[in-house]
Amino acid sequence: MSVTADKTSPATIGSENGGDRPRETEWMTAAETAEYAGGVGVCTIREACNRNTLRHIRIGGGVAGPIRTRREWVADWLGRWARGGDVH
Repeated sequence: MSVTADKTSPATIGSENGGDRPRETEWMTAAETAEYAGGVGVCTIREACNRNTLRHIRIGGGVAGPIRTRREWVADWLGRWARGGDVH
């Protein structure tokens, strides 16, 4: 099975106004995940992964391998921390 550069390359794509913007990748690193989660620390993301409270994969399969996660997994994880207010 071949992997297309479309999902793995950090290349840029042109916008309608002619400028380039970074392409959003399907998988995020721990640092990208921390930023996406509102600027939490990378250590917080790593700890959540180590405790298996944040869904993730480890490249290479070992417990020390690089972490990758997806936006929807991060949104689910953050949603578990929600307090108060009405749910719509």
